[in-house]
Amino acid sequence: MEGRAAHLHRRGRRRYNVNIDYVPHVYKGSLKRDMRVDNVRGVLIILVVIGHFLLPLYQTRLINNITYLIYSFHMPCFIMISGFYAKSLYKNGRFRWGKVVQLLWLYFVFKMLVNITEGLLAGYIPLFPDFFSESGAPWYLMALVIWYSTVPLVKNLREYPSNVIFLGLMILFCTFIKYYISPGSFLSLDRVISFAPFFYMGYFYSQENLDVYLKSKGRKVIDTCGICFAVAIFFLMYDLFMIYNLVVYGADYRRYHETIYSQAWLINLVWYFIAFCMSLTLMGIMLNRRMFILTTLGQRTLQIYILHRPIRDLCQYFGFYDHINPHSKLNVLFVLAFATVLAILLGSKPVNVLFNYVRTAPDRLLVKLRAL
Repeated sequence: MEGRAAHLHRRGRRRYNVNIDYVPHVYKGSLKRDMRVDNVRGVLIILVVIGHFLLPLYQTRLINNITYLIYSFHMPCFIMISGFYAKSLYKNGRFRWGKVVQLLWLYFVFKMLVNITEGLLAGYIPLFPDFFSESGAPWYLMALVIWYSTVPLVKNLREYPSNVIFLGLMILFCTFIKYYISPGSFLSLDRVISFAPFFYMGYFYSQENLDVYLKSKGRKVIDTCGICFAVAIFFLMYDLFMIYNLVVYGADYRRYHETIYSQAWLINLVWYFIAFCMSLTLMGIMLNRRMFILTTLGQRTLQIYILHRPIRDLCQYFGFYDHINPHSKLNVLFVLAFATVLAILLGSKPVNVLFNYVRTAPDRLLVKLRAL
């Protein structure tokens, strides 16, 4: 009987093989998912695709306001969630360097893909891209590599008051250091520095902290602020706030208009607060149960993030945008719908199977090397 039981156990493992090490939204030691966070990620990845598909269009008032409403909080929220799930990177005195290697591999693949598609648009495809410099979509993977690599350094600061002190110092550092250095796109350091506070906000706080917040009275204040900010950006961005637009990209202060250069630190702090409120507002209003399509998309965000950008470039190359009138609200709605459907298709199971095969290539290579 023991042999029969062992055989069934091994068979079950083969059939239901879930590699927790490479599924950041699963709690280690459990297959329980937080559906709220998955659903938020599903919304965010749709917004990412929509935002990128709107960028090539002429910036009319409607397109501008939608774009900056998305950009004002979607990456900060994504990065907070990435930090939230980064706790499992360091456990029992060991750091999961395999996760960093996997991200570096995906960064390489992403860079090679956009090197081709952006080269088509530019009329010349370089043999290799500059892997050490990135200001486009692949920046997020490089940033994750750097932030993940700092986890062993900050793992002992997660308790109060160390976490609060560290976050306060990090916010001040990331706000004022850009007056003294200009890293630009080298290793995506401009984005790494600008968005770092959101990663550590997520890293330092737990599921229990989130549950307490969602039941607290302070949530109503945050939700009110988040909704007011969203409404203001949607209706007033084009007319009043465009002079401050670079802040949502984590841009170097030297790129700001000279009339606001001295106030760039304050603009940065205000944006931190706005993005934080809007992110928590989205988290608060999201349902904590499986939602049709949305939950699945939230569990497959990385493949959608990597694959949609080359497709956007190909749409540009083959004249998709030549048929879009940016002044037509109906055309704009079509682009929103097209981007949403594309996100759903890229999150489908067949794409997931193919993507996971590519993603785990370093693991298979390592297994072969160990077998030699």
